[in-house]
Amino acid sequence: MTTKALFAALALAASAIACSSNSDSILKPSTPEIDAATPDSAPPMEGCGLHTKWAGDEYCIKPPPPDKGFQVHIGPSDYDNPEAQYVVNPSQETNLNFPAVTGNDNQVLYYWRQYRMRPGSHHLIVGAAEGMGPGGGRRLGGTQNLTKDNPVNGVAAPENQGIGIPLNAKTPLSVNLHYMNSTNKPIIQEAWINFWYKDPSEVKEQAKELYSMGGLAMAIQPGQHTTLGRYTCAVDTPGRVLSLYGHRHANTVRFSAWRTRNGKSELIYEDYDWQHPLVVEYNSITQNKAPDPEAQTGGAVTGTLDLLPGDTLDWECEVKNKTNKVLRFTNEVYDGEMCILIGDTVGPTISCQHP
Repeated sequence: MTTKALFAALALAASAIACSSNSDSILKPSTPEIDAATPDSAPPMEGCGLHTKWAGDEYCIKPPPPDKGFQVHIGPSDYDNPEAQYVVNPSQETNLNFPAVTGNDNQVLYYWRQYRMRPGSHHLIVGAAEGMGPGGGRRLGGTQNLTKDNPVNGVAAPENQGIGIPLNAKTPLSVNLHYMNSTNKPIIQEAWINFWYKDPSEVKEQAKELYSMGGLAMAIQPGQHTTLGRYTCAVDTPGRVLSLYGHRHANTVRFSAWRTRNGKSELIYEDYDWQHPLVVEYNSITQNKAPDPEAQTGGAVTGTLDLLPGDTLDWECEVKNKTNKVLRFTNEVYDGEMCILIGDTVGPTISCQHP
């Protein structure tokens, strides 16, 4: 098969949603603090040698060699005098879309992505903006963690060696950054995203992102303790789940997901940390820990997670409204909620409802 034919066979349907439109709101003083100076974990690879006055220099990473991939960088051009859109003041929450363009001069295939962000971020979403408005277009990936590789450390399991995702040359992007600053001094929002190329001759299967929203009609009263869902995605053709996590906000105390087959539901993911959500991979080389409800530590099943026609992927969010407002499906981290199932799949056709 020629490279051109391979791209045609792997063409992706435009099907992604940015988490929200632009917003710029102020957090209340009573809001539980997010320590914007405390990283999720130590960056796992060499930095790029930044030395600025801003927290998080250690998260900068070098781009791939030009023949191996490219980097998308969102951040100020001058750290001594940063542009206003990158500065997040104390008690401020921002949700902004930044334009960018991919660095590939020709059509390519990729799969390994590296995400790095300065502290203070709630999420990063990368979308192809071709033919769409800001934040629209096909999702290329994203993360809620300050440092995340997909797959972990760029190591693909044997059964995933032939996976790739096509990308047109110089694709316009919209990069959505959601930041909040609960410190007493300004911070800057900044992200580095590396895309690593795949050899087209090695690619046999296309990975697609699963992104399904639940709770769109929620109206959770102050003090109410409730469970949203279960929400369902129906599997129409066979395949497997490569990775999975649950996106939610500060009032969600548990996110759970199941694979249901022949009427029997198997818990495949559970997590209790909205701020640093557990991202799991399902393959032959990754050993996932089991969830522990007593210790409130997240976990998942281990091994490849196959999907068959007639299966469903189901999920729910347990929410305790600790605010004095009605929680609705909005992008405010403390005064709004979400319940979104996100992951990568290969093979299946999945139909999701968005109640």
